[in-house]
Amino acid sequence: MKRQKFLWFQIAAAVGAGLAVLLLLETLLTYRYSATRLARAEGLLQAVEEGSALEHQLRRDHVDTVNRLQQILGRIVDDRSDEIAWMSVIDANGQVQASSGRTEPSPVFAPDRIHAVLERGENASVVRDMPQGQLLIALLPIKQQFHPQSNSGAPRDWRMLEIAIYLRGPQGVLHPLHRNLLITALVSLVLLTAMIIFLFRLKAYVRGRMLENQLQLARTVQRQLLPEPTCGDGFEFAGQCVPADMVGGDLYDVFRTAGEEIALVLADVSGKGLPAALRMGVVHGAIRALSRARKKESVAQMAGTLNELLRQEASHEFVTLFWGFYNPKTHDLEYVNAGHLPPLLVVSRSAELRRLEAGGPVLGMLAGALYQDERITLNGEETLIAYSDGLIEAMGPEGEEFGESRVLSGIRASIGKSANEVLRHILDEAVKFVENGEFHDDLTIFVAKLTGNLPDVDARN
Repeated sequence: MKRQKFLWFQIAAAVGAGLAVLLLLETLLTYRYSATRLARAEGLLQAVEEGSALEHQLRRDHVDTVNRLQQILGRIVDDRSDEIAWMSVIDANGQVQASSGRTEPSPVFAPDRIHAVLERGENASVVRDMPQGQLLIALLPIKQQFHPQSNSGAPRDWRMLEIAIYLRGPQGVLHPLHRNLLITALVSLVLLTAMIIFLFRLKAYVRGRMLENQLQLARTVQRQLLPEPTCGDGFEFAGQCVPADMVGGDLYDVFRTAGEEIALVLADVSGKGLPAALRMGVVHGAIRALSRARKKESVAQMAGTLNELLRQEASHEFVTLFWGFYNPKTHDLEYVNAGHLPPLLVVSRSAELRRLEAGGPVLGMLAGALYQDERITLNGEETLIAYSDGLIEAMGPEGEEFGESRVLSGIRASIGKSANEVLRHILDEAVKFVENGEFHDDLTIFVAKLTGNLPDVDARN
């Protein structure tokens, strides 16, 4: 079915390319026709209209001297300089009687051509390339005969009008048409180019769309791996992960083990995007498996096992990890920190703060790395806040980082509030700080309030 749809796309693109070629050819042929026959016909028609207008003005104004005739011709050419190159009145022998400023030094028409125009009353024209551009030079008979006297008293004969009309260039009579044809040709080329690119890039585009859909599905799956906020007797939890791309390399997890402990996990794979997300899936599965299979192993020993598992993979990414187990019966917290930012443990009553730093190097890099865990007996109500470096490294508009100090301020301002309120307060401050709401690295944070009662946490087998 997908191949058939892809084939229809190819056929549509090929038809579009064919139509673009036809449009381009049609435009070129129209331009050629307009530049030859149509331009000449339009130029001759304009010359005839100008000749008739001139003849009418001569009759109306009773022009009978050469000086007045030259003034009229000069005024017409000056007013229409973008269309008319020159106008000249000649006699039956081809001699110029009056002119607006003729630029052609030699006679344009041969004597036999001039006699043919006089005898038959027909128009004659020729196209020449001049410095001013391509010109249509027309020779038109003057229907009403004018025989003014010269200054010496000799009669003059105004028998024919020679007029030069611009055909091409900015002064051409068909310049608007040529301009539109040029625009049409450019549009045809753009359309043809677009269709060719579409044909060659269609497969890549379809694959890109499929990959985008798959990434969207992967993002949905990754979100489903994250635990829902929990609020039970003596335990409260809230967390959020904000990937920089569609998917990310950060992870937090909260689940109950077989020994009725609560596993608290926050991990960060180096890099971001799909490679980090794939490696994070491995880390997530390994942590779940090791936590549920735990018997007498310490969390430090399990971190060493996870380090060796990650080293066996052909990957250059390392992983930072906070991994803790909270026992609600004894109110103890056992944890290991593998190169991660120290989570903060805050006593709600006194606002006393403690950084959880015991551990070792990042995971997946050093063979035989040793890790040290720490066990803390909690007293009263404590709040655990863990976060990835995407939070403290969030950049403001002036290049300043959000920093740990702003995290601490947000925690102190939220003491006594619920886990979700603490989380929302810190995230809202971070979003205001970056202004545009965009983070350039994966950002993850979770808040857990520990009071020593058995939480209602779903193990999600």
